[in-house]
Amino acid sequence: MSVDPKQVSQIASLARLRFGDHELEHITKEMNQVLGYVEELKNLDVDDIPGDAADPLAGEGDATRGAAAEAPDVLHLGLDALGPDAREGFFVVPPLPGVHAEDAE
Repeated sequence: MSVDPKQVSQIASLARLRFGDHELEHITKEMNQVLGYVEELKNLDVDDIPGDAADPLAGEGDATRGAAAEAPDVLHLGLDALGPDAREGFFVVPPLPGVHAEDAE
C-alpha cells in the first residue's frame, strides 16, 4: 500500500494541516516508508513464536484491560490522600532555606 501526494493532501486537510509543495513531497515519502514498515510487519512469520508473544490478546476473550481497569481512579480520594500535606485544596510545600526574609537576617 502507498499514498500519493493528493491522498496525503486530503489526509492533511482532515487534520487541518497545510503543507507547501516541498513539504508535501517529503511527508508523502515518510508516510510511504511507514506504510512499507507496516506491510513488512504484516508479512512476518509468527507461527514459531510461543504463546502470548505472538498474540497479546490470546486467551483474554476480549480486548479489555481486565479487572484493574474497573477500579476507581485515585483522584476520587481527594488531595488529602495524595500528598503529605494539603490544605484548602493546595499542597503545602516546606520553605527552602534562605528564601524567607527572616532567614536573611
